[in-house]
Amino acid sequence: LCRDEITSPFKNVIESIYGSAFSCGSLGGMLLCGRTGFSAAHSHVPIDDACLIYYCFTHIAINENGQIGSVLRNKTGMKQESSACGALVAFTRELKSGIRQPIHIDENDVEMTFLKKQLLNTLPTLAKQQTTLLEVTHTAYLTITSDLENHVIDDSKNHEKRQYALFTGVQIHGPNGHDYVWLGKSSFVKHGKLENFPFDNVNHK
Repeated sequence: LCRDEITSPFKNVIESIYGSAFSCGSLGGMLLCGRTGFSAAHSHVPIDDACLIYYCFTHIAINENGQIGSVLRNKTGMKQESSACGALVAFTRELKSGIRQPIHIDENDVEMTFLKKQLLNTLPTLAKQQTTLLEVTHTAYLTITSDLENHVIDDSKNHEKRQYALFTGVQIHGPNGHDYVWLGKSSFVKHGKLENFPFDNVNHK
């Protein structure tokens, strides 16, 4: 999940079921922890034949007027609306103003730099100036899904008894503090092979 505190209710629900979780997410929910991060997560599994469950979601907001990307964070005491996902909103604005490529690594803004690079690698046509926040958010979902599957498949090849359940999509922050989840893809990995669950594209509140 994204670092944004507004995503924490989703994390709290998951941890109320399974206990404390290893956090792999960064800005926009991107998986920038790399091989080292995933290796650390997988090394914390107590038994070799365990089932690992991943929930990897980007996020977006919609206010009571239907404005995409705007949310009132009333739980933090804010009196005016702000953006969600702030990083994806900022990237969308940069795309609309004409982004400069190639993207160079900014050591003072590493996560945002890699967010831009990875999303443009997934969908180079994002660089067009008519790109919307919905397109950027969906591309983030696709990128997160692909990265997660690649890391998990690599690990499963070295641990034949392990099973992995993968859930990716978009967390949606609605009016009055109501959150929703769009489940874009659910899959299962074992022996280095990925299979889709039969309940793909089901919406859960």
